[in-house]
Amino acid sequence: MRSLWRGATAARKSTLVLVLALVLSLAGSMLVSNRQVQIHQLQSQLLQVQSSYAEQVGTLTSRAAPSRIAAAAGALHLVDPVVVLEVPSTSLDAPLPLPRFSGYAPVTSRTNR
Repeated sequence: MRSLWRGATAARKSTLVLVLALVLSLAGSMLVSNRQVQIHQLQSQLLQVQSSYAEQVGTLTSRAAPSRIAAAAGALHLVDPVVVLEVPSTSLDAPLPLPRFSGYAPVTSRTNR
């Protein structure tokens, strides 16, 4: 009877070890799959942010296009200069004289523009 009891106890122990191993394996598999879902969500979020960034770069690039800047400058009456005068080089130790303007330019306050 004792040997039968010991055999049953050994069977119970091996069954318990097997069940415990299956539970641990299932728990580990659940943790790994949960982490994979989190990684997939983060990758999706990263793709959305990268797409938004690319759209913003495209918008800003088109705003900074030379043709658009030239059109905006023309609307502000900023035109190419007719004459370009080169400023002669001078020593930085000597004070420069005040500039002389030819013609008349009305003075307007920055607050009244």
